[in-house]
Amino acid sequence: MTLKLAFIGGGNIAQAIIGGLIQSGYPKDNIGVADPSEEQGAHIKALGVSWFTRNQAVVPTADLVLLCVKPNLIEAVCNDLGPSLRDKPLVSVAAGITTEQLTRWSGSDQVIRCMPNTPALVGAGMLGLFATSGMDSTLKAQVERLLSTVGVIAWFTAEADLDAVTAISGSGPAYFFYLMEAMIEAAEGFNIDPDTAKTLVIQTALGAAHMASRGDATPKTLRENVTSPGGTTEAACRSLEAANFDRLIAAACEAARDRSISLSQNSAP
Repeated sequence: MTLKLAFIGGGNIAQAIIGGLIQSGYPKDNIGVADPSEEQGAHIKALGVSWFTRNQAVVPTADLVLLCVKPNLIEAVCNDLGPSLRDKPLVSVAAGITTEQLTRWSGSDQVIRCMPNTPALVGAGMLGLFATSGMDSTLKAQVERLLSTVGVIAWFTAEADLDAVTAISGSGPAYFFYLMEAMIEAAEGFNIDPDTAKTLVIQTALGAAHMASRGDATPKTLRENVTSPGGTTEAACRSLEAANFDRLIAAACEAARDRSISLSQNSAP
């Protein structure tokens, strides 16, 4: 059965998922999006799916509701929809909002919490998923197939692990962008023109990620393989080690994880 989908919120993540679904051949007539923004509505209509300004216009007839709004709006959305959510399976992409909170606010015990990241916008996302015990196994498998159109899926049996997923893959693209930004600035400091500096760094990042994704070699092994004794790479790596680079990265991930935890705590009554 092809599910009738209702997206609440039509921002980037919703558009990424819808785009992936359409590219995979999912029927556009089975997708409806509610978002009060006319700007987002224009993007949604450009994808060829139905756009509405009111949530109630898409939820009652849906087989699955995808909550794609900011964490601070989730409770208000659930209150607005009231009893119409009670019997609906839900997928939420709101960082830090727990399935217990979603069940309490919506009345539904069929909930999947999803932590995507922005590379989903180009079909290269990483999505961590957790499902409540009330989620039907067949529907769970259907949700996996739907979301796999925009990236790689990983299921977790402990919901608390999604705070770590948020820190590693949810926020993770920004860490790589930060490193790329710094490397581009370093290249420009060597009098390389900005366009060439950008090309050097982005292609290097793409190549390194491609190598890391192939075969069984770990990133540590790949690093050691390219680090010749007494060479340029060794000099750079020693500089990073002296600056406690690994500890800085760990501290950044811990800060993101702790913030994810606090988001749910701040939303609790």
